[in-house]
Amino acid sequence: MRARHLLRSIYPRRASRSSRDRIYRPRLSDRILNFLARRLTNTPAVWGSWDKVEIGEDVFLVNTLFNTSSGRIVVGDRTFFGHNVCLLTGTHHLIEGAGAGALAVPVSGRDIVIGTGVWIASNATVLGPCRVGDNVVIAAGAVVTGGELEAGGVYAGIPARRIK
Repeated sequence: MRARHLLRSIYPRRASRSSRDRIYRPRLSDRILNFLARRLTNTPAVWGSWDKVEIGEDVFLVNTLFNTSSGRIVVGDRTFFGHNVCLLTGTHHLIEGAGAGALAVPVSGRDIVIGTGVWIASNATVLGPCRVGDNVVIAAGAVVTGGELEAGGVYAGIPARRIK
């Protein structure tokens, strides 16, 4: 019964069953694939714990990566993320004398806090610890290397600098 209800919500029944309706109506498999693709691209990935992520109201995520290995991530209301944005709290410190393969990862202290009304464009990377003020724009491909981004600014480049 549940499967039939799901199929009807994706592929509603029409009153008319003429041959013309069948020609122009998308196939069921196409509608299901579109439905799944929309759900998957808007689902963020979390490396670490979801318990360290706080997301405000009306936040739009597009395959965003949250790395919470070394801190919390707080996202304010009405924030928009472009494709492939990475918010990375994690860092690695080599352990002295243990060789290049041994890594120590801190568990806290590298929080990322994003204000209200922020737009982070596609392929941008934000490294913690970082505080992003309200109504900030981070340009596509920018790399924010920590610190504080003042409210209302536009930041671009590698490393990101205020340009407006």
